[in-house]
Amino acid sequence: MSEAKAGRPFAPFEWKLAGRYLRSRRKEAFISVIAGFSFVGIMLGVATLIIVMAVMNGFRGQLMDKILGINGHAVVQPIDSPLTDYVSVADRLSGVEGVKIAMPFVEGQVLASGPSGAFGVLVRGVRSADLQKLPLVYNTVQIGSFDKFDEGTGIAIGQRLAESLGVTVGDKVTLVSPKGNVTALGTTPRVKAYPVSAIFKIGMSEYDGTFVFMPIAEAQKFFMMEDKVTAIDVFLNNPDDVGTIKDKLTVDAGRPVLITDWRQRNVTFFSALEVERNVMFMILTLIVLVAALNIVSGMTMLVKDKSHDIAILRTMGASRGSSREDPAVRVLADLDGTVLARTLLSQPASRRHADARDHQRSCHGAGAVLRGDHLPRLEGGPPRSRRRAEVRVMPAMETLITGVEDPVLKLVGIEKSYKEGTGTLPILRGCDFNLFAGELTALVAPSGAGKSTLLHITGLLEKPDAGEVVIGGKACGTLDDATRTRLRRTEIGFVYQFHHLLPEFSALENLMIPQMIAGLDKKEAAKRGKDLLAYMRLEKRGTHLPSQLSGGERQRVAIARAVANAPKVLLADEPTGNLDPKTSHYVFDALAALVRATGLAAIIATHNMSLAERMDRRITLDEGRIVELE
Repeated sequence: MSEAKAGRPFAPFEWKLAGRYLRSRRKEAFISVIAGFSFVGIMLGVATLIIVMAVMNGFRGQLMDKILGINGHAVVQPIDSPLTDYVSVADRLSGVEGVKIAMPFVEGQVLASGPSGAFGVLVRGVRSADLQKLPLVYNTVQIGSFDKFDEGTGIAIGQRLAESLGVTVGDKVTLVSPKGNVTALGTTPRVKAYPVSAIFKIGMSEYDGTFVFMPIAEAQKFFMMEDKVTAIDVFLNNPDDVGTIKDKLTVDAGRPVLITDWRQRNVTFFSALEVERNVMFMILTLIVLVAALNIVSGMTMLVKDKSHDIAILRTMGASRGSSREDPAVRVLADLDGTVLARTLLSQPASRRHADARDHQRSCHGAGAVLRGDHLPRLEGGPPRSRRRAEVRVMPAMETLITGVEDPVLKLVGIEKSYKEGTGTLPILRGCDFNLFAGELTALVAPSGAGKSTLLHITGLLEKPDAGEVVIGGKACGTLDDATRTRLRRTEIGFVYQFHHLLPEFSALENLMIPQMIAGLDKKEAAKRGKDLLAYMRLEKRGTHLPSQLSGGERQRVAIARAVANAPKVLLADEPTGNLDPKTSHYVFDALAALVRATGLAAIIATHNMSLAERMDRRITLDEGRIVELE
């Protein structure tokens, strides 16, 4: 059994339609050029959008990594008393949810001198365990290492600073701090030489040229801050969460502290960045708008050009969004060679067999299933004389005569009127009608009497002002558009005065599309389509476009398309109106044979009285009401 595959963004028939419509015909070459320009515009707009977004996001990410990779997202500073209990405070802060590192540090500005000169630098004393948690420093060592960093007196400097001072690993750098010993002659600067144990390269000249790392114990001695630290750097898992975590840090510190976050410390820089982001947002908005207008213009032109085809697809059961969340058609195949179900529902039968067909519909859901070798076949061709062509249908299986027949279609009090100026023009005024399986009913009425309106309401294309349409025992008056569309897809077939085949698709593809809309896979739809074409004696014309078929052949393909999903009701509006008399009789014979073979309930609107006399029933519209003719 072929199942429609759910969960895909587009149905197979949508891909088929889109692919075919992109290859426009010669007379639509200008539309193709416009569509091409629209496509290029969309492509450039989207490319620009992606590039700019990537640059902006990458730029911001790099800045965040560089600036916040070495400085904490929040800095905890003591109030009232020095931070002598920094170990316990750091441990408490590390336990706050969202905190990655709480790192105590000693910081001071000094003058660093070497063989090539002297420069102002920022010395930061940290613990070796904390330094290992800063990948921006620890993993970017170019020369040397941080082994035994806490045990020695060596320092780590940036590559730019090392080049400026003219030193390398093993050389000594003299650090001069203005905060030295107090003597009788005043405060003397504190001067000490430290060996370089590691040279790192962060990638930002501001850091590579100014930062010097030394063990925290040595920094406390150098800056005369025994058992004290300057502050505690707090690194978060997500820097943007600093606003919500800031209050928790204040509470869990367990002592009076002042907390400043990265946004406050870099307010000038990030304000400029925010302005740039806002401007880029405006530019991107304009780019997106241009791309959107290209899309809208291209789609509008395509829809305008294909509005006729869209209307046909809607009558086939394609929803407004072409959604198939509840595929309604399932093939009763793979059973002892059974290949054609819901298309040819029963064997040729006289009116007395209608009860049996209706019973089979109720039992099997789609009608009796025929074996491929018992498939009815229309015999004969277009008549060579003016005599009416005869139709002979090969017998199929024995008919089970049982069950009670109920109307397949029931119209109850249908009313419809249209606005005309300041008033209304009543068309239908309480139409009542029952149609049974296997009945071929002629609707004969003059032009303007409301035949098309009645067919549109019966086919659920329009809603009546009053009354009810009942199809297969289901009232349709209050159904939403999606449900009505599903009913059109499975229960109703349409044949028009003009064939209305999709011009870009072959005869076989025109039969496949309604089946694929209903959920059948392409392979099974093609197999059923070929069977239908063979029944209509068009098996050799399956690959031909509608423009390559004769008028009668087109109309026979349209009839086959109407029954492709095994509807219960067939509605035909002047199906032979555009054909010559010979072809008209042959097409009607094909239609009548198909109705007899499948047990369809058919209403055929016609002006041809000779054809109407060959049908089972004849009705007309008299002052907006259905009247049975003798």
